Amino acid sequence: DVDPEIIKRAAEWLMAQQNPDGSWNNDRGLVHESTWSNLSNDRLPVTAYIVWSLFDAGFGSDPRAQKGLSYVRQMQADATDPYVVALVANALVAVDRAASAKDAPINLDPTTQTVLDRLAEMAVKDKDTATWSSGIATFMGGKGQSGSIETTAMAALAFLRANAHPQLANAALTMLIQQKDGSGTWYTTQATVLALKA
Repeated sequence: DVDPEIIKRAAEWLMAQQNPDGSWNNDRGLVHESTWSNLSNDRLPVTAYIVWSLFDAGFGSDPRAQKGLSYVRQMQADATDPYVVALVANALVAVDRAASAKDAPINLDPTTQTVLDRLAEMAVKDKDTATWSSGIATFMGGKGQSGSIETTAMAALAFLRANAHPQLANAALTMLIQQKDGSGTWYTTQATVLALKA
């Protein structure tokens, strides 16, 4: 169990860092910085990640979380890299799950469906597997194989949580199983966390 006050303090701290337009800034000088400069909007992945966390943690009714959601929905077309699209998809799926009745099927917003469909189109299929490779480093600096594992895991997670594109979700899980290393992990901590989460 985690003390709910710690979660509340973390959420409050995050929301205190929000820009007036609802976005959050990308920190400078981090491991992903050199590749994120190629993005048309380097605030979108950060904002999507924070919106995802706030809605999953139960803070979706807070006006600041709602403002972040508005930013993600308005700017989702800026997401052209699979890693960013997967982050946006997970944020929007988290929002739709929070808005759906507990035991009812998830009701996807049209914008969420659009982003999930775009993510599906980005899949690189090979027999019974599907992979999403990114042209940027992940938050934790993952590139190449570990970056692809992180991105593929997030794509699978978005599809599974949305009950969308089940064949692609299964193909992504098959790829993840095949990529497990000899130690039983996926090369890096973040890739392992996301693979296990998926």
